Amino acid sequence: MRTNTMAKFVIVLIAGVFLIGAGPVKYSEEYITGSTQGNHDLDCTVIRPWVNAPNPNQDPYPVIVWANGWGWNDNAGEFITAGYKPGLIEWALDGPYIVVAANQWSVQESDVLQCLQWIVAQNTEAGSEYEGVVNTEAIGLAGHSQGGGAVIKAGDGGGENLTITATIPMNPYGPAWVDPENQDGPMMLLGGCLDTTTPPDSYEAVWVAVQENDHGGINAVLVDGTHNDDPWGPDGEDATDYNFGRYQIVTELWWDFHLNNNERSGVVLRKLLNKYPWNQDCYPTEYASIF
Repeated sequence: MRTNTMAKFVIVLIAGVFLIGAGPVKYSEEYITGSTQGNHDLDCTVIRPWVNAPNPNQDPYPVIVWANGWGWNDNAGEFITAGYKPGLIEWALDGPYIVVAANQWSVQESDVLQCLQWIVAQNTEAGSEYEGVVNTEAIGLAGHSQGGGAVIKAGDGGGENLTITATIPMNPYGPAWVDPENQDGPMMLLGGCLDTTTPPDSYEAVWVAVQENDHGGINAVLVDGTHNDDPWGPDGEDATDYNFGRYQIVTELWWDFHLNNNERSGVVLRKLLNKYPWNQDCYPTEYASIF
């Protein structure tokens, strides 16, 4: 595993409190960056379901690596992870999972894998807060738009000694799909009938490849879904005020089924996706679940 290029990094710790129900649930963040910060340098935000060091009796945490959608200002170092963070925090606490976001404004497959390789390497790093607490057998990848395309490309682990358990590309953007069948595990595609940026038929080749190669998967489409309203937030609103909208519950069920091996979550997910407003007739191919 490649770790030498990640030897120099800066860590910034942020402790947070997230309110759910009657009481506070605590999490913390860690910002990891390489010796220089640029669009494709090591640049990751780690969201941990703990404030202090995790309980040593806690089972190792599954990992989810996130890839941002394209940052339209094209500024190296632009930080758009904050707009996705509410949904990512809910994932971390729901699992619980360690969630690692690639912060790049124009994320690529290599950025996703670089953040994944960093957290996996920390699992065996003596003295690391993550030593022995990363479940390297339960790895999820997810992303929105260009980030969704990146995780499709990274779904084979990038040729490293890593196996990807499952992926969630949200409204994925290609622009061209190269060998999308090269997946280690099942994929849940999420999209919307009103998405004019990446309409469901724009990634039909991905869904066909997943079915033909029997990796398992779901193609879930919202009848009134757009490109940004659920994964990013309503147009004109502050994205940091919104989680993943209607994507939130279905993604949490998907992760629980695949990363925590909870069969009940799979049953609930199937029932939910067979109801309005999911899986409507805007898409020309069959919506059969094969996960």
